[in-house]
Amino acid sequence: MNSQNLTTLRMLRECQSRSAREQQILSGRDWLFVTALVQFLTALYPVYRWITELFVVAGAYESYVRDMGMAIGMLTICAVLLVLWWWGKYAPFRAACAALGFYVLLQVAVALFYPTHIFDGIASKVLVLFGLLMAVRTGYRRRHSG
Repeated sequence: MNSQNLTTLRMLRECQSRSAREQQILSGRDWLFVTALVQFLTALYPVYRWITELFVVAGAYESYVRDMGMAIGMLTICAVLLVLWWWGKYAPFRAACAALGFYVLLQVAVALFYPTHIFDGIASKVLVLFGLLMAVRTGYRRRHSG
């Protein structure tokens, strides 16, 4: 093979490698978006209960306030994850690490202040944690790849 063919093959390999790295960036951002979506879907039940108690059940003020607080808290977590998803366009590894740290600290705070509620919604918590770990993994691979 002559040097022109080797140069062409080298350029093709570099393009393929760059394309694979770009796909990893999108994958990490996608995981951040999926975690925000799971958090949003988890918040739908307290929102439903909040609206039902507001319009249907009379005199259920205490549970109304509790469900309203829970819904607002979950939607706030969803908003934070969406902001980190947007930031992941510019710094995917940092955004994924920040999201993972935020979520773990949030769960530690729940465990400390509300220990009886640590296992409430455990399936969605595990899904969000798994998604954030996948985002960190793909961001790390992208950052430390050639």
